[in-house]
Amino acid sequence: MELLDRVNLLLGINDKDVLMQIFIEDAQTEVIDYCNLLAYNVKFDGTVAKMVIQNYNKSKTQGISTESFSGVGQSYIDGYTNDVKQFLNKNRKARFIWLVRGWKLIIAW
Repeated sequence: MELLDRVNLLLGINDKDVLMQIFIEDAQTEVIDYCNLLAYNVKFDGTVAKMVIQNYNKSKTQGISTESFSGVGQSYIDGYTNDVKQFLNKNRKARFIWLVRGWKLIIAW
């Protein structure tokens, strides 16, 4: 199943949305950058789908951290859920940079 179809199905959206494709591409780029990858790998599709859903839901409440109506309060998370963070951290690669005097290992968490 294509990633766009998977996300639309999880969100209950029946048509292919250009906005959703932008969310997918942004999440894939975020995974590549965060995990220090050379290219995107399909093993991240499940996590990217979760990231897209979280970003999509957050886009509807942009700028709101908490709200309450009739005594019922609701707060919104900042960033991604723990399962997304754990998967990305588990698949993060070390980054090497060249210095004048030799190699130095840089691990940016």
